[in-house]
Amino acid sequence: MNARIALPVLLTLMAAAACSDDANLTGPETAAPPGAGAPAPILPGVVQVQGGQVQGDVVGNARRYLTTPYAKPPIGELRWQPPQKPDAWTGLRHEAEFALACAQNMSAGSPASRNEDCLYLNVWQPNPPPTAAAVMVWIHGGGNFAGGTNDKVPTSEQLWFDGRVFAERHGIVVVTLNYRLGPLGFFAHPDLAAEGGNAGNQGLLDQNFALQWVRDNIAAFGGDPGNVTIFGESAGSSDVCYHVASPKSRGLFHRAISQSGGCTGGLGREVTPDRTEAAIQDFARLLGCEARAGQLACLRQKPIDEVMQNAMQPNPMAGDSGPGQFRFSIVVDGPNGMVPKTASLAFDAGELARVPYLLGSNSDEGTLFLLGTTGPMTEAEYRTELTNRYGAAADQLATMYAPSKYGGSARKALERVVGDAGLVCGTHDSARRAAKAGLTVFMYNFNLPWAVGGGSLGVAHAAEISHAFGVPYLPVPDANSQLVADEMNAYWARFAKTGDPNGAPSAATWPRFLPDAADSDQRLQIDPQWQVLANFRKDECALWRTLYAAGG
Repeated sequence: MNARIALPVLLTLMAAAACSDDANLTGPETAAPPGAGAPAPILPGVVQVQGGQVQGDVVGNARRYLTTPYAKPPIGELRWQPPQKPDAWTGLRHEAEFALACAQNMSAGSPASRNEDCLYLNVWQPNPPPTAAAVMVWIHGGGNFAGGTNDKVPTSEQLWFDGRVFAERHGIVVVTLNYRLGPLGFFAHPDLAAEGGNAGNQGLLDQNFALQWVRDNIAAFGGDPGNVTIFGESAGSSDVCYHVASPKSRGLFHRAISQSGGCTGGLGREVTPDRTEAAIQDFARLLGCEARAGQLACLRQKPIDEVMQNAMQPNPMAGDSGPGQFRFSIVVDGPNGMVPKTASLAFDAGELARVPYLLGSNSDEGTLFLLGTTGPMTEAEYRTELTNRYGAAADQLATMYAPSKYGGSARKALERVVGDAGLVCGTHDSARRAAKAGLTVFMYNFNLPWAVGGGSLGVAHAAEISHAFGVPYLPVPDANSQLVADEMNAYWARFAKTGDPNGAPSAATWPRFLPDAADSDQRLQIDPQWQVLANFRKDECALWRTLYAAGG
């Protein structure tokens, strides 16, 4: 099967069901409406935020506040504009459902959405409410073109990003948020700057705006705005890395966690707007807005369904390429933007948030991206696939990742190449640069096979998410998996509270990542054995660093 159709097969096999509420959610508490001429009383489960009052529902020993607006709906004339403060509301706002995800086509783990009114966040609060608790803000993955806070673990009804365990067990206030995606969230049209806005990166601006909301409102939930950890996976992991590099996000967070994705190498690299312009103009022509004069106004009038029907772009993780590859991408957006210079330059110059940083990846990142494909089966097919994907680097890669190193399997060799290229070594590149810039850095390798697909994907991309949240997806009970989840969740919580994942009780002492002259790369392996690894894929990542530097 052609690699170009790998994602549609993946979607068919793994798309999650549409959102449904947590089975453990109890009925809402009642609160009196505001009295005439007097503010409403603050009752249990009611919180005053900028804009009005919100009411939460008890979930176990936590309280959950869903679908709180942090920005105005970015619709009509606000399509592609930077986020703006939401309008105030009267009365008590109580939501029992997650907001629909931002507009997107169907993807692995997320159903299709045509919703533009999507800039909402959710808060989990320990019950009873804490005082000055650590705060964790989750940025979901999905390639910056898919995903949402209501995602379910593929093939299940389990909420993927559930802050309940962090709140119940560790007393942490957790926030999850939606942000604009694909053609609505990463649209670097050259005329946007002339309107006084940003030349793209709307999704990053949304995340930054949500962090401002956290700064201004989280104390009302018992959270400490001076102790905020941002964490995310895949594209969300890369976005976290960009916030570490971005001057606009300084002071809005105090620790960072990147799960499978950096921003200085691999797929986590920004482009300049000129590299997107031809693809954006092609997109505009598909929508019947070919003339440059008034093009943005024309595009803003197009129905969302028409926008999304023309929003597909090549996916380099699936082996795709071509001029559309960077159509909807993070871009360098100028001196006052989210990404004023490339992240690699910012890291190397030490121009980054001075915060503790925890990063890592999974053993078999590449398997998910080859799901549904049949090849390569022979070494000749393998060489052809390497050439199609990586051009002149194919010879070096064929030597470094010889099938003989993977039991003679060309397929397994390609899975390792794909995973290392975009995620394992890309994350390592950002960790290495961050440590060299003087940040306190911790690295991990997650090494527990994903229960989705009966373990056939190995330790695939996204396998660690439910463990980090303390609720591993277990269609068949597995004591080891639950023990790993409990400990991983505790490491994450300790890091959020103190900037160091270590502390009693711990499964193992987690060494600080210090890229010494020998590049020994010490990291903790997260599995039932809890080993400390050294020289993890040292030669492979050294090769990828040379390829990143060469633009490969």
